[in-house]
Amino acid sequence: MQTREMRLSVLALLCFLPLLTLAARYEATGKPYNVSYDHRSMFINGQRALLASGSIHYPRSTPSMWPVLLKESKDAGIDLIQIYLFWNLHEPTRGVYNFDGNANVTQFLDYAMDAGLYINLRIGPYVCAEWNYGGFPVWLRDIPGMVFRDYNQPFMTEMARWMTYIVNKLRPYLASNGGPIILAQVENEYGWVENAYGSSGRQYALWSAQFANSLNIGIPWIMCSQDDVTTVIDTCNGFYCDNWLPGHFSAFPNQPALWTENWPGWFQNWGDAVPHRPTQDVMFSIARWVARGGTHFNYYMWHGGTTFGRWTGGPFIITSYDYDVALDEFGLPHNPKYTRSAQMHAVLHKFEDQLLNNNPPSPVSLGNNLEAHVYGQGSSALVFLSNIDSKNVGKVSFQGATYTLQPWSVQIVVNQKVIYDTSSLSMVETSYKNTSLARGRYHVSDSVPFAPSIGFWSEPTGVWGEGVTADRPLEQLSVTNDTSDYLWYTQKITVPSGGAALSLSNTNDIGWVFVDGKFIGGNRGSGVHVNIPSSMAGPRTLQILTVTVGLVNYGLHMEAVMRGIQGNVTLGSSNITSGTWTMQPGLKGEYLQIFSPSSNDKVSWNKNYTAGVNQPLTWFSSSFDVSGNVNQLGWALDMTGMGKGQVWVNGNHLGRYWLIQAGQGQCAPCVYAGGYSGGDCRTGCGEPSQRYYHVPRDWLKASDNLLVVCEETGGDPSKIQLVHMSPAY
Repeated sequence: MQTREMRLSVLALLCFLPLLTLAARYEATGKPYNVSYDHRSMFINGQRALLASGSIHYPRSTPSMWPVLLKESKDAGIDLIQIYLFWNLHEPTRGVYNFDGNANVTQFLDYAMDAGLYINLRIGPYVCAEWNYGGFPVWLRDIPGMVFRDYNQPFMTEMARWMTYIVNKLRPYLASNGGPIILAQVENEYGWVENAYGSSGRQYALWSAQFANSLNIGIPWIMCSQDDVTTVIDTCNGFYCDNWLPGHFSAFPNQPALWTENWPGWFQNWGDAVPHRPTQDVMFSIARWVARGGTHFNYYMWHGGTTFGRWTGGPFIITSYDYDVALDEFGLPHNPKYTRSAQMHAVLHKFEDQLLNNNPPSPVSLGNNLEAHVYGQGSSALVFLSNIDSKNVGKVSFQGATYTLQPWSVQIVVNQKVIYDTSSLSMVETSYKNTSLARGRYHVSDSVPFAPSIGFWSEPTGVWGEGVTADRPLEQLSVTNDTSDYLWYTQKITVPSGGAALSLSNTNDIGWVFVDGKFIGGNRGSGVHVNIPSSMAGPRTLQILTVTVGLVNYGLHMEAVMRGIQGNVTLGSSNITSGTWTMQPGLKGEYLQIFSPSSNDKVSWNKNYTAGVNQPLTWFSSSFDVSGNVNQLGWALDMTGMGKGQVWVNGNHLGRYWLIQAGQGQCAPCVYAGGYSGGDCRTGCGEPSQRYYHVPRDWLKASDNLLVVCEETGGDPSKIQLVHMSPAY
């Protein structure tokens, strides 16, 4: 019998093993090489390859972070980096392209080449990714006759034009030209929605694969969750994919098993607690996948990062995209996930040939919910012992030895020695209690207050520039083109002597109501209902500010998405929907770009900032120095004291902030056994969904930094601090 001490000693030895990777490592020689596949695995230059992969979205980090992230990935035994291309980031206006800053995908690919990492290029063009509009540019919806993701000529024309452009731009980086890109993906999870589009959905799926193949890129194309197309490799997405394998091998006997999205955590919405997926469960899912025949797996995400600017999707998805994964939002290893993942990769790569040169074995039953998968013969065989029971410990005898298997676990065994146990952690994992993200995972230090230099400026309400007039409220995106979260709707009204209830039957995502510049109220959701007091009786100007909080990133017929006021507007018993409305896109402060160091002086900042405290629609500006090492990773703004808005540092848009609290009742003790869903293992109930906002080191200076905050609902900027976050374990 293998004792616990023996198992841990073997695990300790693994920490000192070189993180062995496939023989066919990528080297930036510039020489073309071949990528192919059969039923068992990918081939790279004729050699079978077991590929451990991790998703990193280059615009969710910054260029100075990229080499660090890629080195940390390589050091952990990652072979392949999976990236999306974000159409709306790169072509914000039709025919006008952006590849600057953290949109510089070719620089990211250069760094990947330097690190010796392969790339899976997921072109989409639909990407989901909790990214604004799923990656679609908003101008696409305005093309006549447009239907997204359907056998629709306007859509297919634009999709083909974009894919042709980006493939040609990145063609030098294809393996067929000596670059790191060995796989490419068209569409994304279309099989989940295809039936809703009927026969034309089926036609579109087939056309997508046909068009992709027509680009002649010399590497395999994949489509995830697309089991009705035979001309590309079908792949799996999910928390677990081992049960998908038998059906895949039956339907596609000449394809390997690729797992493009194993979700090691989950994304978070405003008002929700922080989700976590236990390390033991992630490792269990991978061990089961490989045991049953999988030869490629990808962590979605490996590094989640930050959705800077206005790029979050949703609506109502938070700015952090930490995802509870191996490399945290700041690019720092998150243990034990990082270390245990690295140890798993070391084991799998060490026995790569043994795995790939044998077909997936039939399971050997060892009892109820207990089984073995054996690769090879004799004492050198690689054995996966699985207990898929969620509650009961399993005791099994196999090949002359006895093993104790914890619930929901896999032990990997060679020569009667357990070399990896998914239920074991190589370091103490903090129990998931109802504690804040910072207290649970980070030490917070080097705080820098802002109070001494704060000034404020009040954003004008209503029409401040050249507005748009119509006889009813216009849909928001048709006016703003999603260049701002904000649209003002104004109308002259007469408030009855006793006051009146104002109701907006269908408004998205948020509606704030003002009368003659005075804030009345508002809320998130589809309806807004406020009471205008009798003290405001008489002729008035109604000013409604609608606010988007990220455009939908998943769903049917996304071209039909509408925002702003869409239903009736009633004042008391009067329907005032029809009338003279003036719409003003954006805020004046945005238009003047007062968040930029070069334009910050375009308004007069009131240095008596206390007069702006807790006032809606107020801008705050402050300068600050950094007390610690400005070049280290882990800087963040603690936005305690604020309400909801947006924040910039040195003109760089950190994103939206919102100190909305996570609801009670979402947090409960976490048990890793039995299967995970995105709502499990949450922490931070009763605390802000997101308190800390990443400030990349690229965007900081040692001194004379500019902080600008646009506060929507009212807050106290004197409580904001720049802090440094370092892992607690």
